[in-house]
Parts: sequence; C-alpha cells; structure tokens
Amino acid sequence: MTLAPVHEHLQRESLDVLRPLLEPGMPVALVDFPLHDNAGDSLIYLGERAYLRRLGIPVRYQTSVGRYRPADLAGLHPEGPILLHGGGNFGDRWALFQHFRERVIADFPDRRIVQLPQSVEMSPGTAARVRSAYLPHPDLTVLLRDTHSLRRAADLLEGVRVDYCPDLAFGYRPTRTRRARVDIVQLRRADSESTGMPLVAGGGSWSQETVDWNYSPLEKLTWNLAKAPGSVAKRAPRALPRFSRALVDPGYALAARTLVRAAEDTLLRGRVVVTDRLHAAVLATLLGRPVVARDNANGKLASVFADYLGRFPLVRFAHTAEEADDHVRELLQPPR
Repeated sequence: MTLAPVHEHLQRESLDVLRPLLEPGMPVALVDFPLHDNAGDSLIYLGERAYLRRLGIPVRYQTSVGRYRPADLAGLHPEGPILLHGGGNFGDRWALFQHFRERVIADFPDRRIVQLPQSVEMSPGTAARVRSAYLPHPDLTVLLRDTHSLRRAADLLEGVRVDYCPDLAFGYRPTRTRRARVDIVQLRRADSESTGMPLVAGGGSWSQETVDWNYSPLEKLTWNLAKAPGSVAKRAPRALPRFSRALVDPGYALAARTLVRAAEDTLLRGRVVVTDRLHAAVLATLLGRPVVARDNANGKLASVFADYLGRFPLVRFAHTAEEADDHVRELLQPPR
C-alpha cells in the first residue's frame, strides 16, 4: 500500500526526533510491552518496532509491566538506552503504567531513558510526584505526541526534558485491502475514556455495525499462545536468555500482529469509520478508509486531530452526533 504524503511527512518528522536520541547499531531495551487486548497499543508497538528497524537499532530486551525484573534487564541488556513504550497513559487514568515508568527510571539512573510519545493527563498532585521522580535522572527525555500535552507539561513538569514527536503508530504500514460490507462501522470505547455519548445521531439510512475492539476465538487463542513463552520465562529465570531470544520476542510480535490484523478486519468492513478511539482513527486512515473522529473523555482525539490527524484529506472531526451524521453523508458520496 502506497504511503500518503501526510503519512510520509509524519514518518520523517518522527525519525528526525528519534535519530539524535538513539545511536544506529546500539541495542536498546523496549519495556512496557502492551500485554493487554487493546489493539491500539499493539499498533503503537508495531510502529515503534518499524521506526527502530529503519534507524538500524536492534531491540536486545523487551518485557511487559508484569514480567519486569531489574536484574533481567540489567543482565540481558547490560548497556545502552531503555525505551518506555508510548501511548495515552502519562498521568492519572491508567496509574499502573505510570508507576511502572517511575520505577524503571529509579532502577536505572545510569542509562539513557526515552519515554516514547504520550499524551499528558495528570492532576497537580500526580505531576508533583512525576516531577520528583523524573528530575533527578540525568539522561531522561519525555516525548509528547501533541502540542496540548506540551503546554500541559510546561505548566506541570517544569525542568523535565520534553520534546514533541508524532504518535509512533504512524510507523506502521498496513498491506491489506478489502471490500466494505456496510456503510459505516462505529467503533466506540467501552472503558473509562468513553464520554457515554452517541457517536452518530442516526439520521441517515445507511447500514452500520457498532463494535469495540473484538476478536474471534481463534484470534484470542493465538494471542494467548503467543504470550505463553513470557510466562514460562518469568517462572523459570534461568531459562530467560534462551526463551527471550528464541520465543519471547517473536511471541510479543505475534501477539501484537494478531490484534492489529483483527482490528484491520473490523475497520475494513465499513466504507466509513466513526470512532472515539484514537488508534482506530489512525489505523482506518492508514488503511485508506474515511474517518469521522469523535473525542474521548480526555480530549486526546481533538488534540491529535488539530496537530496532524486532520491533515489527512479523508478525516473529519465532529463535535456532535449531528455533525458526525453530516460528515458521514459527505464521505459516503461517490467521488466526482
């Protein structure tokens, strides 16, 4: 699938940010693998790996939050940078992952650490804790994926080294195409980031499906089997080097690809995708499907749309369900 000019520009922009931070040929550790069934986080992971390959940077060690042990990381990755997986949980809402980042930063004060692009959502109290954890580290860079987050960081995290970098999910290059089955796929959140509001008003006569990320029994089985080597390695530390090289890393890649391919199948069913999930909007855009984006509870879709998602010619942002209906009607019109 040929890259759109906007996609190419975003990739160049991200590579320009990453190059000064990472030396070609120098292995890295990539921690906080998304060992949960959110296809959006797997999409970010696959994009991160794609950028690292383009930069000639091998990943020597990777792990998830629950499988992290400092001794394993130090033994299998004795020198070189540590990368913290990007996403949308820098702050309060998904506290487990934020506490994990602070732990890694404290465990490795002598390593270069790069927090890959995140959105900021944190209270002043959490910001004070994060700042006290981040400031003492001598070689820590925090990448933020939207200018709203940069402004928040300037207010809340004074002194912490931050830089702007587009979401690394844009490193991913889908190759699949498929004929649509319905006019619109509504992919809407069912978690704490949902606003609870309808995505469309339903004023049209179009056919539609309403889903969240969902997976077939075979996809769930594949995903669980792909994660299994990591569980074995955690329970048998002496086997970790062998398992890490032979099974754990390929298992992580298979787990991520399984979720993303399932997400592609879902999004490709619609001629137009309407969603309040950022990475459903990103993936649908990369697949060439028109998108109507609605904001989520913390405003990250509006922020990313304003910075770069809105540059794609077939992406629209709707503030209301009625506005979403208008955009759907427009996007369903055959090209002239």
